[in-house]
Amino acid sequence: MGILNLLALAYLATIALLVVIYLFRKKRKTILVSSFIPWRDLTEGTVRTRFFLADALFFLQIIILCLLALSLARPYITSTIKGITGKDIILLVDTSASMQTREGESTRFELAKAEALKVVEKMGMTDKAQLISMHSSPLIVSEPIGDKWKLNRLIQNLEVTDTTTNLEEGLSLALSLLRRNSLGEVHVFTDRVPPEINTPQANKIRFFTCGKASANVAIVGLDVYQDMFKEYSEREGYVTVRNMGTETKTVLLKGFLDHRPLMEETVELTPQEDRTVRIKGISGPGLLKVELHPEDAMPLDNQAFAIIRPKKTIKVLVVTPGGSLEEELGKVDKAVKEVEFLFTSPRGYGQLPLKDFAICLFHKYVPEALPDINSLFIFPPQDNKFFPVEGWFRNSEIIDWEHSHPIMGHLDYIEDIWLTKALAFKNMDGFVPVVRASVGDSPFPVVIAGLVEGKRVAVLGFDLAEFSFTRAKDIPVLIMFLNILQWLDPEGTAATQVKTGKNLTFNLKGDSKELSLTDPKGKTVKIDVSENTAVIRDINHVGEYHLKGKGIERRFVANLFDREESDIRPSSFPKRGIPFEEASVAPFSLTEKQELGKYLLILVLLLLLAEWVLYHLKARARTL
Repeated sequence: MGILNLLALAYLATIALLVVIYLFRKKRKTILVSSFIPWRDLTEGTVRTRFFLADALFFLQIIILCLLALSLARPYITSTIKGITGKDIILLVDTSASMQTREGESTRFELAKAEALKVVEKMGMTDKAQLISMHSSPLIVSEPIGDKWKLNRLIQNLEVTDTTTNLEEGLSLALSLLRRNSLGEVHVFTDRVPPEINTPQANKIRFFTCGKASANVAIVGLDVYQDMFKEYSEREGYVTVRNMGTETKTVLLKGFLDHRPLMEETVELTPQEDRTVRIKGISGPGLLKVELHPEDAMPLDNQAFAIIRPKKTIKVLVVTPGGSLEEELGKVDKAVKEVEFLFTSPRGYGQLPLKDFAICLFHKYVPEALPDINSLFIFPPQDNKFFPVEGWFRNSEIIDWEHSHPIMGHLDYIEDIWLTKALAFKNMDGFVPVVRASVGDSPFPVVIAGLVEGKRVAVLGFDLAEFSFTRAKDIPVLIMFLNILQWLDPEGTAATQVKTGKNLTFNLKGDSKELSLTDPKGKTVKIDVSENTAVIRDINHVGEYHLKGKGIERRFVANLFDREESDIRPSSFPKRGIPFEEASVAPFSLTEKQELGKYLLILVLLLLLAEWVLYHLKARARTL
């Protein structure tokens, strides 16, 4: 036993204060008596002692003061606790697409969960386990718990996804958690190749690698080239299949458009061979689905999806001071039914609602604020505040362009195009030079494209009014202009296909603050909209997704398309050079100080109650 605050014992001096209070709490009173003769025999000392007679109340109050002072001094007693330190076990379960591979009557995922349940069953009384699922990114399912029944339920409720495996990130998370406890160990349940682990904790990691099946033919790509200025019959699709196994396989490839048969072709593939098959006969918009038959050990990658977008008219607001450009765009309006132009002057800009248009085109004019829609700027003023100009040149020639950019689609040759006057743009964050021109040996960017606050923007440093869209030599400029409109179309450029495990961002119109997303399994979740932008996360399943809200309806598809995930061969599992060392429990002895102050305060409260009862009993006796 000991005391943590010796100075608090100074409060015992309050006992002296209590005595002083008792000595002087009563004043002398004058009482009339018939005779004072009997009082003559009393001495002065005897008379004064009658002023203070110690009674039970006095001693009770002294005890209370002593207990209060002692509680402030924080007395304690020591106790020793002995026991056994349990292990911290981390269960890292692979929930990626390849875990759906069939192994006899079960799947790799079911085998992995069975092994994880065995580890839980062997846990000691003081052991704790933490569950982490792992697919495109790791997810902590639970904190360390020792309840076996709860751990069994969590493992049984794990769901496999259609995404890739990020084994390195999952191990990194598990090892970071393992560093907190020297008695910890990690159990990894996967069908992937164990990576090289260069860490002192490598011997604390145990891999359970499941899988024997190896025959798999997968669809690894599906591309549909959709030009809004072409008829549906001119659209083409290309599907790529790969034999992941070690034997020659013959498969039947089938295509469907909204469940209607579209194509059927037999493909023979040697081991590790790729083959691309053309899809023809697209007759309209809808959901394109491609299937492989017969199904193999991993049926998930035997299907792929794409959306054939419907043809529509793009409304473009043209802000121009007038002139020959309006005449040239009028020719495009008449010849191309998918584009509709509405002309206004810079003074009239702002009087028309931009929500009625898909694109805003500015000719020789830049507004004070950029519009909240995708926009094209043609030959902007040199002193504009958004697109800094380094200078301008006369009689320059286009010499180079970015072939991979959508603006340059279907353009293999645009040389011999001369620009009477061209602006040279400075480098800008978020913009890339798409076309370069030159005067002599001085190349400069003359067409740039990029993003401004989530909106697509293209800028031409020359005047389209210099060209005639009906003249043969100017046709490349017309094609580039139509490509720009197609790139700027918010619905045409909106992603309709994404890989599972990735995020997808939609720029939306309207005032909807919340959307509902329905996944291929029929599950619906709410998606928040911030500043007309919706970010779709957790795209974990292959198939078609529907996004709906107030005045908004979008759909997109998700595919696996991952060669490494579709390679289910188990022969690539190497033997690890570092053997697994199971963590052993260790006894511990812990000395604790248990303070008694709170118990003393409880005793003080009880004594105060007793003092109150005693005081009232005495007061009542005096009145009788």
